[in-house]
Amino acid sequence: MSENNRRANSRFNRKKKANRILNILIGIVLLLIIVVVVNIVSDDTDTTKEEKNTEVSEETMNDEESGSTEADENETETDQNNTTETVETEDKSESNEETQSEENEETNTEENTEVITETSNDPNVESVIIDPSWKPIGTSQTGEHTSSYDTKSVDWAEKVQALSYGAGLDPSNMYVKFLGNGGSPQKSIGTVTSKDGNEIYRISLEWIDGEGWKPTKKEILKSL
Repeated sequence: MSENNRRANSRFNRKKKANRILNILIGIVLLLIIVVVVNIVSDDTDTTKEEKNTEVSEETMNDEESGSTEADENETETDQNNTTETVETEDKSESNEETQSEENEETNTEENTEVITETSNDPNVESVIIDPSWKPIGTSQTGEHTSSYDTKSVDWAEKVQALSYGAGLDPSNMYVKFLGNGGSPQKSIGTVTSKDGNEIYRISLEWIDGEGWKPTKKEILKSL
C-alpha cells in the first residue's frame, strides 16, 4: 500500500470517528430535549390537576359554608319564631292575668260597694243598713286622738258631720238628739232626725287615725 492510500484511509477513519461522535452528541442532546419537554408537560399536568383540585376544594368549601350559613339562618329564623311565639304566649298570658285581675277587682268592688240591709231584734229598729262605700270624712285634728263630747270642740263638730253623712241628711235639716260613747274611746253613736221628724236614724261611728270619723252602721228607727 502506498503512502497516499494510508493517508486517505487515515483521514477517512478520523472523519468516520468524528461523525460517530457527532451523532452520539446529537442523540444525547435530543434525549435531553425530550426529557426536558416531558418534565415540562408533566409539571403543567400536575399544576392543572392541583388547580382543578383547588377549585373543587374551594367549591366544596363554599357549598359547605353556604349550607352552614343556610342552616344557621334557618336556625336563627326558628329561634326568632320560637322567641316570638314565646313572647306572644307570655304577652297573652300576662294580658289574660291582667284581665282576670281587673275582673276580680271589679267583682270585689261590686261586692264591697253593695249596700247590706239587715233586720234587728230591737222592736224599735225598722232595719239596719251597712254601706261599704262609706269613707272617713277627714279631719283637721293632729297628734293622738282623744274623743270629745264637748259641743264646742272640733271633735264634736266632726262627729256631727259624720252623723249627717251616714244619715244622708243635710246638716241644716237635721237635729242631733243624742251623741255619746259607742262602747270604746274611738267609737261613738248618735241619734238624729230630720227637722220634720219623718226620718229617725241611729248612726254608729268609728275613728280612723289620720282620716277622721267613719259611719259603720245606720239603724232606721220607728220612733225616738
